[in-house]
Amino acid sequence: MERARDAVRRMPGGTVLAGVSMGVGVVGELLPERRDTAGLLLLHGITQLPASARPALPVQLHVANPDSFAPPAAVDGWAKAAMSAGAAVEVFTYPGVGHFYTDANLHDHDAKAADRTWRRSLDFLRRL
Repeated sequence: MERARDAVRRMPGGTVLAGVSMGVGVVGELLPERRDTAGLLLLHGITQLPASARPALPVQLHVANPDSFAPPAAVDGWAKAAMSAGAAVEVFTYPGVGHFYTDANLHDHDAKAADRTWRRSLDFLRRL
């Protein structure tokens, strides 16, 4: 966490916080310290959004379906809680792929799902 804090300390206030798998938890820990964050991009995992998150915070989530690290019921509950907290949430699930489907070096890789994820992520970042 200290390395992450040091890294974002030098970033402008409107920076997007992005996390991959376990890194999504790091994003969740940093968010209370970065209220002016432009948005959250979450790949392969979910994290609790703090009550202090700014209203209408843009959040985009990409996960496999099913994923043992982010089971469908947990993703549904997370999305409801995030929207109840006022976040502007987009959830994209990718049926039949493995947890790390975006990593071309791993057995989980799925080229079509990865391509859709990267296109959607870039569109999200352009909107911000």
